[in-house]
Amino acid sequence: MKTLIILAALLLSIASCTTIKIKESDVFDVKRTIDVEHFKQMLYEVEEKRLNTSDSIALEAWFIDNPNTNKTVLYFGGNGFVIETSYHIITSILKQNVNLLVFNYRGYGTNKGVPSIEGFKNDALAAYDFLVDEKNIDPENILLHGHSMGTFFATYTANKRKSNALVLESPITDLEDWSETVLPWFLKPFLKFEADSALLKNSNLQQIKKLDIPVFLITGKDDNITPPRMAEKLFHTSASQKKYLLIIEKGGHNDLPEKAIYRQAINRFYHSREDMSTLKGPLIDPSSLLQLSRK
Repeated sequence: MKTLIILAALLLSIASCTTIKIKESDVFDVKRTIDVEHFKQMLYEVEEKRLNTSDSIALEAWFIDNPNTNKTVLYFGGNGFVIETSYHIITSILKQNVNLLVFNYRGYGTNKGVPSIEGFKNDALAAYDFLVDEKNIDPENILLHGHSMGTFFATYTANKRKSNALVLESPITDLEDWSETVLPWFLKPFLKFEADSALLKNSNLQQIKKLDIPVFLITGKDDNITPPRMAEKLFHTSASQKKYLLIIEKGGHNDLPEKAIYRQAINRFYHSREDMSTLKGPLIDPSSLLQLSRK
């Protein structure tokens, strides 16, 4: 993001119309792993696994088993997500009385491989297939939950495999729409983006049209990375008969799990979405928005 802004400023200073090329390799914010000992005191024992992809990459993953439930969340992290540095995300989901599978994409953490859209799709399906084939979890008990970039792979998996429901947190519509967001209005006459075809052909707007499972879109009103209008657009595009949109007041891009209304909302959706319409009271700010499908 900073690189794009610097380039934009330099190009504006010479007042020339210019194309910025976005390469697939420029998109990913890769972080390496840290020591995982501080997770050993979690409520449930973490089962460390290696998930084998169809192209022979072994992905590091944690499966956290809660003996008191049959619901399992498969979590698709955002661009900067690695399991070893995501304590607040992991704990916020576990508190909702579910099993949880989290994993690192290829090229992230200790994983081999080069980050790519097609590679991440393979990673997503490998994680799902592990739950069904090795853990014997019924697809009707699998909840797909994606954050930011991870929403692409959540919707992709939802269209390729059976699942109970889909959560899209701080979602992206598509790259073209997102580029309109990151480029300030005063630079638009001077700059345009040129992106790799692998990035352009992935669209949540197209994927969500094909899904009829329950969908919950949740976003922060102050999110300036994937602004609320993206979640609203996806909500209206969704073909689901049970679709919900929650915009959290004073919520940003990465801090939603810290909000009480977030935890209450995903708990309702994970377990008893029929009463989502009663999600009101002191935990929700008056200016927050919960929309229900009227189909």
